[in-house]
Amino acid sequence: MAATQGITFIGIGNMGLAAVLALRKANLPITIWNRTTTSPKVQSAIAAGATLEPSLSAALSANPLIIICLLDYPTITSLFSPLSPSLFTNKTIINLTNGTPRQSTAMQTLLTDRQVTSYFDGAIMVTPQMVGSPHSLLVISGQDESTFSSISHALSPIGNPQYLGPDITSASRFDLAALSAMYGMFAGGMAGMALLKRGPGSPKIGKTVKEQIVPIISALVEYLGLLAEAWDGERWGDSMGNPMGMQLEGVKNIVEACREEGVDGRVLEALRGQMEGVVGRFGADSGLAGLGILLLGEEGV
Repeated sequence: MAATQGITFIGIGNMGLAAVLALRKANLPITIWNRTTTSPKVQSAIAAGATLEPSLSAALSANPLIIICLLDYPTITSLFSPLSPSLFTNKTIINLTNGTPRQSTAMQTLLTDRQVTSYFDGAIMVTPQMVGSPHSLLVISGQDESTFSSISHALSPIGNPQYLGPDITSASRFDLAALSAMYGMFAGGMAGMALLKRGPGSPKIGKTVKEQIVPIISALVEYLGLLAEAWDGERWGDSMGNPMGMQLEGVKNIVEACREEGVDGRVLEALRGQMEGVVGRFGADSGLAGLGILLLGEEGV
């Protein structure tokens, strides 16, 4: 696709608007479609120079490259299933909607059956506020690297696009893995902050968290990579100086403190049970990487 050709963007929510504004800043011609045409976000996109097309069929017909950024995959299916397959002929579709690996495979099948030329699944790995910044990252999978290279110019204004390979599920797996790590941190962090709030006088915790706890957590982020390497090497007995039995006692104390202080600690109770399973299988001197076997439900090492 030539850089002078237009792009149709489907879905003008928070992330969709941020992406459209970044594309317009790069002077790319954009046709937009949104279920609600009068929303403030749609009006902001129009003010930035995007062309609103109220008809989905007409929007799909307008350009050879289609970018989708909707709430979920069922929404895409409900929109596209009734449409004529002829609307998808000679189209390249990049889907930036969050979903599961199975959903990405099903969408690939749906669009291939409608004769789409190329289908890519992807994700924007930053918040809307960071779209278009030097820190913005996109992960993309599907088709082949040569085809990806031919359309990457349409993604680079949004963020740095990284091609993860032809397996259509790769981008969604990466996206959900990163989000799982993030939300796991948030969940444990919120439980910890609740314990702080139970201190005398219901103290203000913002300064403590920002100036003391955040630096500790930041220093520990690298440990996740070490655990991944231990998992790859099946080094279940490698505690890296932090034996599972000792760590389990710490988590037990967190859960008990939550119970004593009237804090909902269920998010840590699940981890405690998994850690107990690792100790039972590999011993108290084993490492956190042993959680991998339990998480995958594997019987053998």
